[in-house]
Amino acid sequence: MPEKEPQGDPSEEIVPATDQEIVDHLILHIDNPCEVDVGQETHNIRNFYIKEARRLLDESNKGRIMDTEQIERLKRKIKEYEQK
Repeated sequence: MPEKEPQGDPSEEIVPATDQEIVDHLILHIDNPCEVDVGQETHNIRNFYIKEARRLLDESNKGRIMDTEQIERLKRKIKEYEQK
């Protein structure tokens, strides 16, 4: 069996996503979550993305979002779906 070749250039530096990029990604998936039909019902994973958003807002999380504008955007999006 042939060995797998490494993906990408190993000399390239991995740049972490910005808070805005993370929040944009979460909002996209909160608004448009993946769905699957099971029998007569449609299920989605919106709650997974909302839980992940809450985790990134948690002040005890060292990897939390720090940009105040992005924090407010994410809080508003979570609130939008809590009211539905």
